[in-house]
Formats: sequence, structure tokens, C-alpha cells
Amino acid sequence: MDYVKWSDEYMQQARNLLTVIEKKKKLLRNANADEQHSLNADIIQLRNIYYECMLTAKHLLERAGVMDNAA
Repeated sequence: MDYVKWSDEYMQQARNLLTVIEKKKKLLRNANADEQHSLNADIIQLRNIYYECMLTAKHLLERAGVMDNAA
């Protein structure tokens, strides 16, 4: 199993999430109160997923290091 490649895929997903988050932040500027509430809820959820992707990517890189040291 290629942990580094797997980690890179999680990092790419994290970058994609940041792009979506930034788009939603721009939408906030012209949104009414209800839309702002919905957009903020979406942003919070996306940030949580982003952090999970980053943690998983880090864990996979650490696992790759363990696997390399064992060889």
C-alpha cells in the first residue's frame, strides 16, 4: 500500500475543500440573513471535513515513515 500516494490524495481533497470554502465566503457578502446562516453552517461543516482530511494525510505520512523504517 502506497501511504504517500494515499496521503497526497487526501491533501488534494483538502485543497479542493478550501476552494469551495472560499467560494462560499464570497457568497456571504451579498447574502441575506437566512442565506448567511446556511452558508456559515456549510463553511463550518466543510472546515471540519478539511481538518479531518489534513489529519488523515498526516497520519498516512507518519505511517509511511514507519513502514520505510521497518524495511
